[in-house]
Amino acid sequence: MKNKKGSRRNRNKSAAHNNHLPVVDRFTKLPDDVLLNILDRLNTPDAVRTCLLSKRTIHLRHLLSNLNISLHSFLPHYYGYYTTSMDAIRIHMNAAVSDATDNILNFRNQEIPLRQLSITFYLKYYDCLTIGKAVARAMATHKLDSAEFIILPDKKLQYCTVDDRRHNGKQLMTFFYACTDAFAGLTRLHLRNLKLAETDISNIIATCKRLEYLRLSMCQTENSVLQLQVEHPWLAELDISSAGLELVELNSLPNLKRLVFSLWLCPQEPLSFGNIPLLSSLSLTNVSMRWQKVIRLSQFLSSALTIRDLHLSFLSEKIWVQPECPKLLSPVLQNLQVLNLDELPEGRDIAWTCFFLEAAPSLKEGFCEKTNVEWESSAPDGFRHYNLTKLTIYGFQPNENFMGYIRHVMEAAVNLEDISLYDRKVLECCEDLDPNIKVAPSGYLETIQEQELLKKQITEGLVMVSPHIIHFRS
Repeated sequence: MKNKKGSRRNRNKSAAHNNHLPVVDRFTKLPDDVLLNILDRLNTPDAVRTCLLSKRTIHLRHLLSNLNISLHSFLPHYYGYYTTSMDAIRIHMNAAVSDATDNILNFRNQEIPLRQLSITFYLKYYDCLTIGKAVARAMATHKLDSAEFIILPDKKLQYCTVDDRRHNGKQLMTFFYACTDAFAGLTRLHLRNLKLAETDISNIIATCKRLEYLRLSMCQTENSVLQLQVEHPWLAELDISSAGLELVELNSLPNLKRLVFSLWLCPQEPLSFGNIPLLSSLSLTNVSMRWQKVIRLSQFLSSALTIRDLHLSFLSEKIWVQPECPKLLSPVLQNLQVLNLDELPEGRDIAWTCFFLEAAPSLKEGFCEKTNVEWESSAPDGFRHYNLTKLTIYGFQPNENFMGYIRHVMEAAVNLEDISLYDRKVLECCEDLDPNIKVAPSGYLETIQEQELLKKQITEGLVMVSPHIIHFRS
């Protein structure tokens, strides 16, 4: 009986093994250029492991041109992961990233092109030093189209004290000054959870001469004011979030095209615009406190007249933008083409948002998500908008608030071609809410018959308006 069971078990193993062989065989029979195209889309450690599956593909691990080496590729999968301390796991993962970067870059054939390089690692000095030196050597022998550092703190944000952030800042600058050649070749840089001296960020930007994208998350300066006076040839995108800064002065960033700024703590306007002639996209997100002033866009954007794409997120809290007379606002929104109003307070009248429509004659697309600020048009009977062609609403509900708003926009925007209505989004973080909290169920219409009836109700009595431009989206 034992022999029969053992024989059966061996046959099962053999069958399972053979089931995988055809898949591997089909993969390895592809031409090298096709295989490399597939492998270059994977995280590099996963791509290398795939190359080792067959003698046919083992040589390809040295030919990869897009290198993406991340901590996440070295997350332990064994049972001991649940009993090992997180500090030990981070040390192991970071060492693995450091070793992989050093091995892959140092044993690379200099004749093989290297186009893209992205490395995600913790801020541990000796690992950072190994990574920085290896990257600097690669940059000296290869012309990279894109090079990125994503540098993470070794503590979670919620556990970091001010002293921890200050320590992180000193570690970063020690790494920076030890590996300026590597930083000089970066095109993208992500920094997180740091407290830096007043001029550190400006020095980093000035040294990273190829830098195109900079993200600062929870990065503070000692005096809470960040002054960027750098004449930089390439910096086009700047993303600053939860920085705890009182003011960011964009004195001279002549090539900045996109700016994202989230969660400020100052009572006044958080940004000061100087020489930013190419700024076309601006995204602002904030939970406004009682002691914070509402922002008057006519004043706030008076030095940023080139904005074409504006995104304002209210995080379902207080409206922190002051509805203004279109005559005051039109000069600063004259080039606006896309407007996204995100996470408006649910249940509040959204008609106030129409002041944007009247003040932005070039607006082509409008987006509203979730929605009592009162506002009246300066020309309620005669106002017409001729460029708006698309209106999108997330969180639509079949009530007077939304239906009246859509009718108002349809009356004003005479060339409107598409109205897309989406139901509420259900976020994963909402799954753990207290079950005793009562949330009004969504009234979004599911059947085609109900939707067609509502379209007729919305457009009833409107001249030259077709219900066919209204679409219920899933």
